[in-house]
Amino acid sequence: MSLAQELAQELVDLILDFLYDDSDSLLSSSLVARKWVPAARYHLFQRIVLNHWHCVPGSGYSFQGSAYRFLNICTLPECTIISSIQEVVLNIDNEHSDSEAEAGWVVPGLLEELIRVIAAAPLAKLVYIDHTKSWNDPIALTWIAPRFPRLRQFTYNALDRFLSDALALVASFPELEVLSLYSTTLEDNFEEAIMPPKPYPVSPPNTLSSLHTLRLQLFSHQPEEFMAWLLTFGDRIRLEMLDLDLVHYYHNGWGRVDALNAYFNLNGAHLRNFGLRLHYEDNSELDVETFLSRESDGDLNLSNLINLHILSLSTHNVKAVCTALSSLPLPSSADPPNHLHSLEVSFREWIHIYQVQCPCDPVVLVQDFADAMSGEQFARLAEFTILVPVFFGENGAKALRAYFPRWKETDIMRVGFIEERRFPADSWERLKDELSGER
Repeated sequence: MSLAQELAQELVDLILDFLYDDSDSLLSSSLVARKWVPAARYHLFQRIVLNHWHCVPGSGYSFQGSAYRFLNICTLPECTIISSIQEVVLNIDNEHSDSEAEAGWVVPGLLEELIRVIAAAPLAKLVYIDHTKSWNDPIALTWIAPRFPRLRQFTYNALDRFLSDALALVASFPELEVLSLYSTTLEDNFEEAIMPPKPYPVSPPNTLSSLHTLRLQLFSHQPEEFMAWLLTFGDRIRLEMLDLDLVHYYHNGWGRVDALNAYFNLNGAHLRNFGLRLHYEDNSELDVETFLSRESDGDLNLSNLINLHILSLSTHNVKAVCTALSSLPLPSSADPPNHLHSLEVSFREWIHIYQVQCPCDPVVLVQDFADAMSGEQFARLAEFTILVPVFFGENGAKALRAYFPRWKETDIMRVGFIEERRFPADSWERLKDELSGER
């Protein structure tokens, strides 16, 4: 290579490196569409964000669009980046008003064309954001599955209407390892979001046999339906991580847990990381007294989680936590022995406290929790975290330590405050600022 060529390539490398975290600029750059992009810089294009939507970020109403630039680049014969793309975020909204359609923001067939193009990439992860509005019929997505036979991670975010064929779609990815289904709406139409059709869709023999991680962000009754479907596969599905982040209305219980307990009974020995967190929301169609008086739908039974290493529980109902913790198995005598490594318990406040007082007595319940934590199941904890509402104050948080003599003088135990709700990295709540151009 001549000196001039070396200098030119060095300049290209510097420009690409400067733009590495600005995907829009990268896609706008003509450099991306040329063979000048060296293999050493292909990692800059492993994750592609495809936007076609308009939003109202902090700076006001705006249109975000990178989909066309991506298509223009990828249709050029000189394009070299397709083979490097491993992750795609699809944020395509084709539902707009007539005036927006006249402005060219509604593009019939845009999603289909994007799917056709990225199907040529060795895609391992797809994040799909569904903008379907509540007044429209839910969409079906099973048609995309044959385009991505090697997809290992799939994340679906419903902003309003949930897709109509969730089970069939999920079952159509033969090598799926990580599945995340999230909702961000509290609208009534979502409450039946993943209610599966009966009978269940017919699935190939090896369906979900590679699945090891499942994350669900739904209403508290919906995981029951999904877990009931998983049970139809017998011991073929062996989750190692199960994370349930659920909207709940009622004071008592965890929601419906019969199918969840049945799954634990069948395949719980493979689970190493389990989280169940309730987030309380209002429901204008229910009487406030109903929130308090409704009986629990059942206790959480963790007795078959013999290899569990990480456990996270969050609820207002201390009794439900104590019952679940007491059901954990004792450390095994295996070599090396299996035992719980990390426990986080978050006690949320009762959101209707100013309308109807709940019967919880903090003094009694703290002692009940301390008694539950005195079991041998927790003797070898390396991390023990208690999170409480901020109204406890620093003094209240410090006072909690005295109830746990096993850890009160150690750095194993931490007492902190519940802050903002934590969302997964591929959820809408975490992605929306990036997608709207806010960061």
